[in-house]
Amino acid sequence: MFKSGDKIGVPCQVKPGPFEGEQLISFDTLNGPISGFVLNSEIMERGAKYYVRAVIDSINDDVLTVWVNGSFFNTNGVATISPETALAA
Repeated sequence: MFKSGDKIGVPCQVKPGPFEGEQLISFDTLNGPISGFVLNSEIMERGAKYYVRAVIDSINDDVLTVWVNGSFFNTNGVATISPETALAA
């Protein structure tokens, strides 16, 4: 289904950021929640749900390692997620 290099959407919660043009997001990973700031252009809205854009780095044992462009509190933007939560973008 997915392969390295694919662009996907990761479900996230969105709140206003401190600066114009950015949002505070949080999303669940297999290692716990991640929070940080991303530009508005990195967020997609589908219906009433929000997704942050990500690029798949690798796939191992039904685990996607993805990179999200932004400034995060507890990671450099690398996260592991379940493929079931990803949205093909």
